[in-house]
This record gives sequence, C-alpha cells and structure tokens, in this order.
Amino acid sequence: MSASPHEVFADPRRLLSHLLAEVVAARAREEAQRRQRGGHAEALYAARLNTLGALVDYAGAIESLSWPVPRGIQQEIRLHQALVRRP
Repeated sequence: MSASPHEVFADPRRLLSHLLAEVVAARAREEAQRRQRGGHAEALYAARLNTLGALVDYAGAIESLSWPVPRGIQQEIRLHQALVRRP
C-alpha cells in the first residue's frame, strides 16, 4: 500500500526525494528533446521551462528547511533562467 501525498510530504526527506526525482526526470526529458533530430524549438523551450520549474521547486523545499541550496543547483537554475529568457 502506498502512502498518501499528505503522508509523503509530511516527511521532509521524502519530499526532497520526490522533488529530486522530478528534477532528474525533467532533465532526462529535456536531454531527449535536445537530442531529437529536427526537434521543434518550442518543444525544447517547454522542456527547459519544465526543468527550471522542477529545479526551483527542489531549491525552494531545501530553503524551507533552512538548508543551503547546493551551488550546482543554483547554477543550473541561473542557466535555465537564461535559456528560457525571451528576447
């Protein structure tokens, strides 16, 4: 029997684990979209937005625990913010 979403997120470690899994999945989808030959620019843009959202959610959960956000996550957020910025 699986835990309810409320039970999962009551434990900060489980929440962080869940959010990190979302980051990993978003990164994989973005990479697959990037490698696709003849891929559509809008689909790649959407994948990058999805990855950015997952990273921001993960960093926010870390910050809510008053823990430092790893520098690599901070850098990846800045990179994705630059990649999705429209001219």
